Amino acid sequence: MIKYENVGYNQNISLDTIDTPLYFYLELNNCCNLKCKFCSILNKGNEYMKLDMVKHILNELKNNDIYDVYYTGGEPLLHPNFMEIVEYADKLGIRQTVLTNGILLDKIQQVLNKIMCVCVSLHGSKKIHNELTDSICYDKVLSNIELTRKITNVRINYTVISDNQDIEEMRSILEFGNKKNISISFSKYNNVGLGKENNCYIDINLFMKTLNELRTEGYNFSVNDCIAPCTIEDKYTYLTHGCGAGYLFGSIDYNGNLKICPSSKRIIGNIKDKSIKKIWNQTLLKKFRKMKWIPEYCRVCKDLARCRCGCKIELGETLNVMNDYIVKTEIENIWNKIKFKNMKVNISVLRKEKKDYVSLSFPSRKYNVEAVKILKKINDCERLEQFEKYKDFIVALYKDGVLKEGDLDVKKKNRK
Repeated sequence: MIKYENVGYNQNISLDTIDTPLYFYLELNNCCNLKCKFCSILNKGNEYMKLDMVKHILNELKNNDIYDVYYTGGEPLLHPNFMEIVEYADKLGIRQTVLTNGILLDKIQQVLNKIMCVCVSLHGSKKIHNELTDSICYDKVLSNIELTRKITNVRINYTVISDNQDIEEMRSILEFGNKKNISISFSKYNNVGLGKENNCYIDINLFMKTLNELRTEGYNFSVNDCIAPCTIEDKYTYLTHGCGAGYLFGSIDYNGNLKICPSSKRIIGNIKDKSIKKIWNQTLLKKFRKMKWIPEYCRVCKDLARCRCGCKIELGETLNVMNDYIVKTEIENIWNKIKFKNMKVNISVLRKEKKDYVSLSFPSRKYNVEAVKILKKINDCERLEQFEKYKDFIVALYKDGVLKEGDLDVKKKNRK
């Protein structure tokens, strides 16, 4: 186990602060009446959460003092018992939010007053929205937004990918929101599901630059998805926040499978077998929330408390590893850039500190014995590639300036 830590302040962080999350996503079905290019679901079907199961979950949430649910899918309004579900949750005193494409809102208007907020997906101008959703639904969605905002709160969510990343597209939605007094939120594309199969992508730095420009122009909006500060310029950090999956919120799919996020493939239990509270407090999730697994380049990051290691689900089903696609891509790019190079260790003095060592050179860092052994080997080796097992550590050293490109001939002379 490598130790590479800051000196002067503690970077330990734990997300294991509450027994149950603040809210849950209920994935009422896996079917949809659209086929959005960037959808987080790859294989849609025609399956629904049974009404008895929905009621059981809602009762258990209330009994655990969880009063906020977000209905999602698929398209949740396709559930045949959707209005009955809303009526039942309302009687329990549960606050309800719906995440919808907006096409069917006019069909459920008699229960809209029992829904706290309706979040409608709108992804740009008519042409762009219809292209991204593979439909001609834009006019219908706008009509239903107008209907809904007269009854309850409406929020528009704009998912940003390369196709609609143009500032004029984003500004047009903000202008629409201002005119109708509707809040706007932007979500970056997550590299999962159908979007991943369609090779969708987002230019994260252009995204942040655009958001900053729009904020400078005076527009108000929120940013939904977590964005790791290490992937963007420092001046845009104020627009970022961490991911709440696995501690602030969880998700239950139509089969009763509990996950940390609606987009996750990792099933951590089923409500047919155990209570939500027991599933949530199992050892696997406790270890996840203790954050002892975080890689070295996160452990020394000044923005760790804000970021909390980015997206927790993009790269696979394993929980206690770095899963943020953009972060891992950047780390791999750095590793590939340096692994065939000669490096020298930019440390003048190491001081023994109990079982560890402290660098008296800038930046001040604490190393354990294993880390120091690797540093010594790097200083004597021609290339880094043989240390691939420790690449997270080595990339962290490189980013901090502890490793610098060295002259192999000078090293050889010094060894003589």
